[in-house]
Amino acid sequence: MSQGFPSNHPLDPLSPAELHSVITGARTSWGIGENHFVITCQLEEPSKTKVLGWKSGDALERLARLTVLDRTRAEVYEGVISTSGTPVSWDLIVGAKAPVVITESELAVAAVLRDEGVRAALKKRGVTDPDTQVYVETWPIGAQIPKYLDDGRRLVWTPMWLRPTLESNVYAHPINGLYAIVDLQAEQVVGIEDNDPTPIPMTPGDYRLSQTGGGIKLNDLQIVQKDGASCTIDGWKVNWERWNFRVGWDHREGLVIHDVRFDDNGVERRIGYRMSIAELVIPYGDPSQGTYRKNAFDTGEFGLGSYTNSLTLGCDCLGEIIYKDVALLTPRGDVKVIENAICMHEEDHGILWKHVDIDGHVEVRRGRRFVVSSIVTINNYEYGYFWYFYQDGTVEFEAKLTGIVLTLSDTPGVPHPSATELEVGLWAPYHQHTFCARLDLDIDGAKNTVIEVDSIAAPMGPENVHGGAYVTQETVLADESISGRMLDIISSRYWKIINTGKKNHMNKPVGYKLIANGNSYPLASPDSIIGKRAGFMYKHLWVTPNRRAERYPAGEYPFQHEGGAGLPEWTKQNRSLTETDVVMWYVFGVNHIPRLEDWPVMPVERIGFMLKPVGFFKRSPAMDVAPSMATCLRCNGDASKPCTCNH
Repeated sequence: MSQGFPSNHPLDPLSPAELHSVITGARTSWGIGENHFVITCQLEEPSKTKVLGWKSGDALERLARLTVLDRTRAEVYEGVISTSGTPVSWDLIVGAKAPVVITESELAVAAVLRDEGVRAALKKRGVTDPDTQVYVETWPIGAQIPKYLDDGRRLVWTPMWLRPTLESNVYAHPINGLYAIVDLQAEQVVGIEDNDPTPIPMTPGDYRLSQTGGGIKLNDLQIVQKDGASCTIDGWKVNWERWNFRVGWDHREGLVIHDVRFDDNGVERRIGYRMSIAELVIPYGDPSQGTYRKNAFDTGEFGLGSYTNSLTLGCDCLGEIIYKDVALLTPRGDVKVIENAICMHEEDHGILWKHVDIDGHVEVRRGRRFVVSSIVTINNYEYGYFWYFYQDGTVEFEAKLTGIVLTLSDTPGVPHPSATELEVGLWAPYHQHTFCARLDLDIDGAKNTVIEVDSIAAPMGPENVHGGAYVTQETVLADESISGRMLDIISSRYWKIINTGKKNHMNKPVGYKLIANGNSYPLASPDSIIGKRAGFMYKHLWVTPNRRAERYPAGEYPFQHEGGAGLPEWTKQNRSLTETDVVMWYVFGVNHIPRLEDWPVMPVERIGFMLKPVGFFKRSPAMDVAPSMATCLRCNGDASKPCTCNH
């Protein structure tokens, strides 16, 4: 079931009608036309005070923030405009380099394929029909720009792959040693790097059903809720079990979760105000010519949200599904609707808790979780963003990584130590995926404090007579001088965010703790180009005061930025972090050393984190969950009658 575009709350995603009014007003007021590209159009979220004070029936004044590239001058402007088309502000962002939008990529690819120098270089490699045989991608130059081109212009470079047939997996056939550099403003190839070609690998990497057959089958599995979904959806607000929250979507970040609350025995308690994945950067670790520049900000340089998939029932989502469509402005200013962009459903999650007493009495509860998800495709990779809400008060985020690993070719038999050889001459470079979650949590209110918790064992002696004792040691992150923290597996480190003004029945501050579900550390040097531009990735946790202008950990415009923006810059202010409205920035990632089993399509890799109550509730909320009834659908499907078919 797919739902439309109600706009009845200050945080609802922008609707097609609102986007139409926005672009119409922008064209009239600011002269936006053929020489402009819309980079993003985002909801200009009201202040937290206004949102929390708003009630249904109040006047709903909504604003949009439009980021626009003036193509003739390569200048970036930001405009704020009402969703009825009334302009509020229009400002030049001095020095900003605009992210690369889809239309620019298409124009750059066309420029490459029509360039005579590129065509001649392809012909030397035996490629005679580039228009149908060559697949081209546009990448930011994520390393040092060639000196002769380093004059401030916006540039991309273009790895290429051969397409032997229309259904070929192009990543099985990289064209090594040939790369074009394109000036995005001029729409022209301004540099060609044509080195000694290596043989193009021709072993197919087939993955389509028509090619593989898909012969391994299981019996049909259906997820049935005969009474319908347990949730109720009011516009973009979800009520499920004791949870209620708002689902959002952003042109740049994609899926967003707003205003998370839990009904604790009739008392609605606030947990989170706004949660999103604010950045995703992928540094590649192979020094070869075709890879060392591949260091991309998929969120900040491409606008991850605009690549959101339309999801398919039974494949992407299974069960009693509720879909939400989203809308955006294309670079040309057209309104585009992405159908089934967000999937919402509940799913069984195994045993929630169980105990067998000494007298043989058994108590067991099965748990469910509510899932809100979306998936994006950026070139070769898919990223699934999944937010889970559990019956014990836990919130979890999980990123699911799949798709096709990037490839390059090299001479068979030549050592290539920073990549995995998938087929003879076909290599998948080592790389990392680094995410940064922006977590504006409000634990029973906005005045919160973050504490680092370590488990410490004293040496054997008077404080540890038997050698097995340990205690917890807490460090208050009082100001930004100690923001920027690292995980420590030795001390089982975690972080908790507490409200010192709200005490539980044991007279301790209520709180939630952040727990890592795996992590890694960046291997790119902090002195490298990507290291300077993505300086946030060298710490696992940052904490800052909540500021509306501080939205992205590498700054607003990371494309060709000299580096140092975002969290490393903000935290130099050494602002106070105690009993105030803070943001936790959690950095987590995957170090991907490709396996043979990642080819031709990579099975899902998972990474994420959990937010678990710690002293927030008087006891486990899971104690209130009702037991499940055994039902045999193969017999009679009636839980009130015993199963007669022994299944």
